[in-house]
Amino acid sequence: MGQGKKKSKILRRYRDLNIRQKIILSTYAVLFPLLIIASVLIFFYNYSNTLKDDTQLYERLTKSVCDEIDYMEQDALDISDYFAVNRQINNVLLDEPENVNNAALFWKLRTPITFLEDILAIKSQIKTVILYPESGAEVYYQSRDGSVHNTNIEEIRRFPIYEKAIEAQGDVVWQKVPANERGIYIRNRSDKVIACRELYNLSKSKRIGFLAIGLDASRYTESCQSMLQAPNEGMVVLDSTGEVFAQVGEIKDKIVEDFMEREELQPTSKQTQFRYQANGYYIFGAKSTQTDGIVCYMSPKTNWTKQAKGNLAIPIVLFIALLVGAWPLSLLMSNSIVKPIAKLGSSMEKFRNGDFEQQTEVYAQDEIGQLAEAFNKMVGDIKTLINENYVIALKEKEIELNALQAQINPHFLYNVLDSLYWQAMGADNEELAEDILSLSKLFRLLLSQGQSRIRVAKEIELITCYLQIQKMRFAKKLDYKIDVEKDIQDCMISKLLLQPFVENAIVHGLEAVDKEGMVTVSGREEDGYLTFLIEDNGIGMDQEEADQILLADSEYYAGSRIGHYAIHNIKERLQLRYEDDFVLKIFSKVNEGTKVIIRIPKE
Repeated sequence: MGQGKKKSKILRRYRDLNIRQKIILSTYAVLFPLLIIASVLIFFYNYSNTLKDDTQLYERLTKSVCDEIDYMEQDALDISDYFAVNRQINNVLLDEPENVNNAALFWKLRTPITFLEDILAIKSQIKTVILYPESGAEVYYQSRDGSVHNTNIEEIRRFPIYEKAIEAQGDVVWQKVPANERGIYIRNRSDKVIACRELYNLSKSKRIGFLAIGLDASRYTESCQSMLQAPNEGMVVLDSTGEVFAQVGEIKDKIVEDFMEREELQPTSKQTQFRYQANGYYIFGAKSTQTDGIVCYMSPKTNWTKQAKGNLAIPIVLFIALLVGAWPLSLLMSNSIVKPIAKLGSSMEKFRNGDFEQQTEVYAQDEIGQLAEAFNKMVGDIKTLINENYVIALKEKEIELNALQAQINPHFLYNVLDSLYWQAMGADNEELAEDILSLSKLFRLLLSQGQSRIRVAKEIELITCYLQIQKMRFAKKLDYKIDVEKDIQDCMISKLLLQPFVENAIVHGLEAVDKEGMVTVSGREEDGYLTFLIEDNGIGMDQEEADQILLADSEYYAGSRIGHYAIHNIKERLQLRYEDDFVLKIFSKVNEGTKVIIRIPKE
């Protein structure tokens, strides 16, 4: 009750406003929610595009780092393959130590190592190359940064990286070696990522050497640093075992641990790039298809939220600009309406005070202009009326009005039918009474209080009354069956959607037959649609004629019976309401009957 009174009070206040205030208030009442909706849509559109663009950017950044690392590591793999397959290097590794160590500069004299050194000269990311012959021969070593290698092969064999290389059986394994860490190097001048590999003879039956190629680890860091977009973001490069080769920015160890357990990083996965959300971060991953390189880029969601807030600027500015711009526009619009109305009101006031010569100026040919013209014409007509003794004309109009009010209305018809019903019941003629009752119901249902849409149950009741009346005509010659699912009884359909087809079934299909006529009406729901079927066993028609009933335009029915025109009217109503989302088909055969199918969306 309190809300109703409050709403009524607001409406009264609105009605008490002048037209100018109503126009301005109505303009903003319509414009404000539209601007809110438009601003929200613009924001989400910009946010969606920004999110999409940023996602693509971070995917490209992650893939770029992975590709650059892949390129560096691929150089190491190519060089290791060269050492593994070159026959001259294999011969040196297979020879006895005394045969090679006695020859000065045997690596350069007996192998194409000089060619290899020329290649290494342009590969700035490769800092060291160490080849340990398993035979104990002199180690081949080349360094760019002054690092000193460990020459003791027996000590090298005790290192975990050597054991991993043996287990890999000729494949390359990777390890991070920090600066100043003793192992393969006695003195390591810089951080390195080394690619280690055990070399075999060409038949893969004997181990002949251990190769270690050191890559500059700072190149990994530089690649990541160049792609990092914000200080609070982080990027880490790992191998397939989770060993960190390089990392920049803020790194969350928990995220890295969860990252390495992702299904996309498993050996069986062919996916090279992926993304997901975890622990308040957007995580982007990429893995190399050639090496063990894996790149993880983690960006806090707060960064993306800040950027999303920046997208609010355009909708807010647009919102304010349109609100401010709507003020002069609403004033201009209100003036174009209020001024002519004020002029018209002034003329009416003068006319009320007896100035029957009053005429108002017509500013435009819009509705207000038409109103002004109507007022001017009214003044002239009233003046003529006065001159022609308006009192007599007024009496004549009153007589005509009383005659119209005396005409029979529907309630009079209902009362007459009701009286006939009780008279039949009083005469113990129940059959006639039921027929009169059916007729009364039929009229009431046809009128339906002016409603154009009714429930399925009402349409079925109308059809039942109609069939009951027709059965009175045809006695035992007509029978009918109605089978409509209860679940669709409360669905809404257009009034007189089914009845014209039932009427056609009797008038056109059963009147001229001698056999017992049968009309069946059924209805059910299928996949969100209501399907109705009206069948009869009457005389039927050619299918071509049945198709023509639906295809012909309204001019075709100019001289036709009303039933056919009603069917065409039904089709037009269905097209207006459902456009093409409905089915109306008529199937018929001569002397076998006619079947009508109607399929409309459930409402």
